[in-house]
Amino acid sequence: MGELDESYVGWKDWDPAAFGKFSASDALYFAAETSIATCTTPARVLEIGFGNGAFLGWVRGMGVESFGIETNPVLIRRAQDVLGPDHVFDALDDRVVNQLRGTLTHVVAFDVIEHVPTEHLTALLRATGELLTPQGKIVLRFPNGDSPFGRITQHGDPTHVTVIGQQKLAYLAHAAGLQVVEIRAPRLPLHGVGLLRGTKRLLLSAARACFERGISLLYFAGRRVPFDPNYVAVLQRGSASVISSERAAVSS
Repeated sequence: MGELDESYVGWKDWDPAAFGKFSASDALYFAAETSIATCTTPARVLEIGFGNGAFLGWVRGMGVESFGIETNPVLIRRAQDVLGPDHVFDALDDRVVNQLRGTLTHVVAFDVIEHVPTEHLTALLRATGELLTPQGKIVLRFPNGDSPFGRITQHGDPTHVTVIGQQKLAYLAHAAGLQVVEIRAPRLPLHGVGLLRGTKRLLLSAARACFERGISLLYFAGRRVPFDPNYVAVLQRGSASVISSERAAVSS
């Protein structure tokens, strides 16, 4: 175990006792972002870069078969205690992961691809796409490289090495044989969060939408660009990348 592995986990304040724990707010967010809870067919999920396991804990709590990949041995051991050694891996090219090809309905990577050098991202996305069922999807969250407000997220972690915006993601996905079917701001659930918080979120979404429309008219010929600190992108298998300007809008 390297000092950097321990140091990073400590810096992130990832308490081992909290591994796999999630809040009610986390659950609402995960459900809104991934649609796993409303799948009409049984879900089978892989999370790449699971950190302290909040998402893994949520999806496992719903009875969904789930797997995880991490490079940090400290976090791998924590996950193995929860999921078992046959569901946790340290690389995409693991023999057992290869056996999952074509069987996963969802691959989720929250706050991961910004840690990967640009020259390796196409191969990562291609290998990830090969794990999906024909209708399966990849859900990515990463710092918004098109927004000045994404800088605080991108430069707040010394292990972030790649800045990603809409056009770069479209290129990388196309090279990997994937479609970008959606790229937008992260979901901001309005229901189940209480009247006061829901009202605040509604007003916040409206204010952001007005700001973005104004900027788009002034600088981008009306093309809407979300300015949230993070992007969320949904990718599926396919031969061309399509970014819908409507889907790029801030979603509530």
